[in-house]
Amino acid sequence: MKIGSMKYKKGSMGCGSIIIALSLLALCVFCGFGCGGDTGGNDSKDGSPVDAVVVADGGHEDSSVDSWVDSSQPLDGDAPDDASLIHEDATPQDGEIEIDGSVECFDTVYMKTTGDDGLDGASPATAVASLGRVQEILKAEAPECEVDVRIEQGVYSGQTVIWDYYHPDYKVKFMPIDYHGGGIGSIDGRPVFDGLGASYLFRLNVSDGEPTNIEFIYLRFEHYQQYALHFAGNRNDFDNGWNGFNRVFGCYFYEIGNLASPGNPGYGALDLVNSIENVIRNNHFNKNENISSQAGMMHSVYLAHGSRWNEISNNQFHDVSGDPIRARDYSNFNDVSDNVFFDTGSVAFYSDWWCDMSQNPNCTKTGGECPSWENEFRSNELHCGYSGGSISTFHYFQGATYVPAWCDDHLSDGWARLYTSGNSKTCP
Repeated sequence: MKIGSMKYKKGSMGCGSIIIALSLLALCVFCGFGCGGDTGGNDSKDGSPVDAVVVADGGHEDSSVDSWVDSSQPLDGDAPDDASLIHEDATPQDGEIEIDGSVECFDTVYMKTTGDDGLDGASPATAVASLGRVQEILKAEAPECEVDVRIEQGVYSGQTVIWDYYHPDYKVKFMPIDYHGGGIGSIDGRPVFDGLGASYLFRLNVSDGEPTNIEFIYLRFEHYQQYALHFAGNRNDFDNGWNGFNRVFGCYFYEIGNLASPGNPGYGALDLVNSIENVIRNNHFNKNENISSQAGMMHSVYLAHGSRWNEISNNQFHDVSGDPIRARDYSNFNDVSDNVFFDTGSVAFYSDWWCDMSQNPNCTKTGGECPSWENEFRSNELHCGYSGGSISTFHYFQGATYVPAWCDDHLSDGWARLYTSGNSKTCP
């Protein structure tokens, strides 16, 4: 099977299958009525790609979308206040409390800068200090309900965690301790995770082909070298090795990359590898920068290796040394819309690159990489590139029509590489 012939399937996932079916139906209906005024089915009118630029593999870690929109989520402003779930059972389990004969699920873990990882995190008085300890607690409790991880304001220094706990039916939500569904003005600021130069804060190391349902709400990440958040599926198994249905809302990504944290180059403040159906909304990406010799390798949102059906909307991007949105290796059907970009991008605001093993000896993926298809870049406000000059709206590094022999040529299927419309450009 050629790499490009991959079909996304979820098996018997119930509600998740319905969501995907509706998403695909929406895509079919949408494209049937024409997409963004593109001509020829492969190029957009509102940017001029420059195809002479050549880059190496870029060192992106070998870790192993028609947009989905949850109608319960706001387009802008407040995030919802999801009520705790209570399940019925005859006997209280460990970590649960019996109240009037019913059982309340272990649904909250507390974190404080003054917390103690020897405690259970079940109350503010017994708060823990680290994300690693939160994961230990959740694995021990195995709650059958949504969980709020409530984080007191303050600075959490040098933390890093490889996260593999999830429940395919319930969310784990990381949020400020005083967050109850209002906007940023309703909380006493964002809790801060300062990496002090660490490689990353949170690596979601799951590739089971199930929803992972992790949410980050109104948190600040700064001074991480390679990425702040990394949703790492299996890049070699697009069908069954994904994670997804995560959400990043109202967060602040500040000074991510090796300009502020010397060492290995940064790749993406938010780095996705075979991660699908994520919502990335209302965030700030500010000073996501590498040193000048590696500037183009740093992106704010890196959609890599089969990352599909993601929504990137209503975000602000400032001072990003590489192209702020990068698609790589069959990362299809992603929707990038209603964002604002200031002084971002070395070549374009959106770029598509993949490692061509016929030309680049540094490519490492068995079977090769492929172009990305059917992405959308619409209604974005574009203000100058990283150097202060005008740059293209979009760019395909290997050209708009080149498809290697090991990939399916979707141009013959009528697929577009990218649809654009409604973008505005201002660069004095």
